Amino acid sequence: MEDNPAAPQNDEIRIAWRKFAPVVQIVVRDNGGGIHPEDLPHIFERFYRSRFSEDTQGIGLGLALTKAVVEAHNGTIEANSELGAGTAFTMNFLIPTKL
Repeated sequence: MEDNPAAPQNDEIRIAWRKFAPVVQIVVRDNGGGIHPEDLPHIFERFYRSRFSEDTQGIGLGLALTKAVVEAHNGTIEANSELGAGTAFTMNFLIPTKL
């Protein structure tokens, strides 16, 4: 596996899921540097790049595409982050019911 400069060796990514009565919830969490509070309202916008980011790769499409895919499946996505402690993305999908 190749090294990913965006994910240093000591960083972890955890994926968990839970099923509630009406939804399935998927949480993707890391222990990285976090997202600056000024950036959080904008991270799902196409081509948005943080002025605080040290990452020089990417063009700002990944999270916009992620949101589009989640919403195409009638889901929602939100991000919570703390500088120096990591970020969590929570996706909720309605469970289809048979009528």
